[in-house]
This record gives sequence, C-alpha cells and structure tokens, in this order.
Amino acid sequence: MNITRLPLFLLGLLGLLFLRTLYADDISVEYKIKAGYLYNFTKFITWPGDNAKTFNLCILGADPFGDLLNPIEQRSALERPIKLLRLERLTGNLHCHILFVSEAHDLASVKALATTLIVGEYQGFAAQGGMIGFVNKESRIKLQINLQAIRQSGLKISAKLLEVAEIIGGDGHD
Repeated sequence: MNITRLPLFLLGLLGLLFLRTLYADDISVEYKIKAGYLYNFTKFITWPGDNAKTFNLCILGADPFGDLLNPIEQRSALERPIKLLRLERLTGNLHCHILFVSEAHDLASVKALATTLIVGEYQGFAAQGGMIGFVNKESRIKLQINLQAIRQSGLKISAKLLEVAEIIGGDGHD
C-alpha cells in the first residue's frame, strides 16, 4: 500500500468500526424501548381473572432483548411477580399473559392462546392478526394495534394506549 494513502485508509477503517458501534447502540436503544413497552402494557391491558401465581411474559423464538429484559423480573404486574420465560416453542401447559414473537411465526397456532396478549415486531404483524406490532417509522418505535384481535381474545385495552397507536383491522387492511 502506498504510504501516502495509509492515513486515509486508517481513517476509513476507524469510521467503519465507529459506525458498527453506533449501529449496535441503536439496536440496544431500540430494544430498551420495546422492553419498556412490554412492561407498560401490563398497565393498559386488562386480563380476565386467572389464578396464576406469576405474571408470565414469554419470548417465543430468538430473543432479541438479551439481558435488557431481565430486570423486568424485579417488578410485578396485577399484584404478582413477573416471570420471564424464553421459549423455543409453545407448550400446552404454560399460560403466557404476554407473548412476544420475535420472528415470523405461524400466527394461527399462537392466536389460539386465549387471554394472551400477542406482541411482535416483524413487518405486517398486526395486519396479519397479531395484537400489537412494533414498527419502526421515521427512526421511532411506533405501535400498531389490531383491535379486532384483542377483542376476540377477551382482553380489554385502555383508550390511553389506543390514542398513541395506529389501529389496524384484523382483515389485513389498515
């Protein structure tokens, strides 16, 4: 390599390393925001009575949160301690109050879970029948809520949460 181009090459390499760090920080911030939303949903959704000893927040599939979500187990919801469960697949004997689906998944099998708030982040999640979808619009995390899916589940949603979200129909149309 020509010695006169070495400083330029090193500057470019440093720029790439910085960009990668910045991108990783953006991802971390994104999932901190989503983790906050998951916890706050417990304040704006009403679940029909059940006798579970814990409030179960489940992550289905790959866990994009890593350790960011772990502190939620130090909190409570509906006067119960929150239990965080990371699942590779759903089992019939487990009740999730909130189920976060991190990747495209067969929503038909997931929607059969009565009284479970189903949250996801992939493109078109709410329009395909998911209940609350995280979408990235203009570098901000926004909510899309499929009101029909929530009503069919027996859950009740606060008008305050509806005010900050885009309402999506359950038939695939906005």
